[in-house]
Amino acid sequence: AMAPVAVMIDEADAYLGDRDTSGDSGVSSRVFSQIATFMSDTANRGRILWFLMTARPDLMPIDLKRQGRAEEHLALFPPHTSEERVELYEAMAKKTGLKMTEEYIPESIKTEDKRLSGADMEAALTRAKFRAAADGKVKVTPDILDAALADFLPPTYPEEVELQTLSAVIECTSKELLPEQYRDMDRDEILSTIEELKFRVG
Repeated sequence: AMAPVAVMIDEADAYLGDRDTSGDSGVSSRVFSQIATFMSDTANRGRILWFLMTARPDLMPIDLKRQGRAEEHLALFPPHTSEERVELYEAMAKKTGLKMTEEYIPESIKTEDKRLSGADMEAALTRAKFRAAADGKVKVTPDILDAALADFLPPTYPEEVELQTLSAVIECTSKELLPEQYRDMDRDEILSTIEELKFRVG
């Protein structure tokens, strides 16, 4: 009566485990087996929608990624165009409750002086709010926002980010949904790069 039901599992690569999990008398592997069986039950098709979210799809058990369980693998990438960056900025401004003294889109957002993830953007905008509060202001001025963005240094893990990005590319089940620069990349070359990055990252 409640269908459809959405089941969302964040950090699914760590949360769901796999058939080979050991050290707990086989409990984890049995739980994994039950979940896998439940996901593939055709009686639930269209009634239960599974959303398995992970930054490392390569660590997800193949049993769960196959067609019939997780049929669509949708990769989400950082914004690549000015329009996408502005859209992310506006979403994060709304999420953080950023109130500006005037309508303003920082030039650094449009031109991508720094590559900011959603979490980075949220942190930078929160800092702008703190700066305004320290100055006794309720709203953030363009100058304060620009200063906060210029000062913010996002954490840099280039190899980890590249590994996550290429893993998402190779796992995506729709070429149309890939950013243009990834659509025609040689898949064997991507796999080779992924293995090299895994070795270096550890």
